[in-house]
Amino acid sequence: MSAIKNTKRRTANRALIFIAIGLFMMFGPMNLGWIRGIDGGFALAVFGLMFAIIFFITWIIYLKLARRQDSIVSGKNLVVHWKYTLEEWQKYTENEHKTDAQGKKFLFYLISIIALIVGIIFIIIDPKSGIFVMLVMLGVILIIALTAFLSVRYTYHQNKKHLGEAFISKDGVFLNKQLHVWGIISTHLDSVVLFSDTIPPEIEFSYTERMSNTKNSHSVRVPIPKGQEVAAIHVVEVFNNEVIKK
Repeated sequence: MSAIKNTKRRTANRALIFIAIGLFMMFGPMNLGWIRGIDGGFALAVFGLMFAIIFFITWIIYLKLARRQDSIVSGKNLVVHWKYTLEEWQKYTENEHKTDAQGKKFLFYLISIIALIVGIIFIIIDPKSGIFVMLVMLGVILIIALTAFLSVRYTYHQNKKHLGEAFISKDGVFLNKQLHVWGIISTHLDSVVLFSDTIPPEIEFSYTERMSNTKNSHSVRVPIPKGQEVAAIHVVEVFNNEVIKK
């Protein structure tokens, strides 16, 4: 077993603490005589039930992710394990930061334009109420901007802080402390593509996460170390022939 820390398991263990807090809110205060049901005890119990359910679901999800990460780094269904030189990882880090920032910027502009259009329409229909809608839309834009900025900075900081290592398994990719999985929690691997003209060359794994009636697309680009070009071709062939269900 690899010595790599499993942060997903740590999150799952923390979720157990919050489940216990939710259960205590359900039964503790009223049973201990701190509060009567009609004085808010019943409402607190309902809130505690919802609280416990949310973190129970969180516990299940992160426990599955933790087990999948352990499986990947231990070598189960492993296709290839790559380590990178400092120069290779620095090039990848800068390229990835630029690509990630451009993608988040485009998404921010798109959502901002839609939010502003919605706000303007409401102002035209009902000027008095529309002002409040526009303020809400501006708040949404601000939150999205802050989230995108922090997301890009966090990934860049992590890549700068740690020298990269990639575990590519049929069950997922573990790249520099970030886990990407499929075949679990309604995720499906869509495509695996080799980009040999980038510097460094990369393999892109694209997968879809289905939640209710929505579908979220994700991708991870794994750099190919120098001298591993033939192995990279083999990786793509394995996934396209054995893993992706046409």
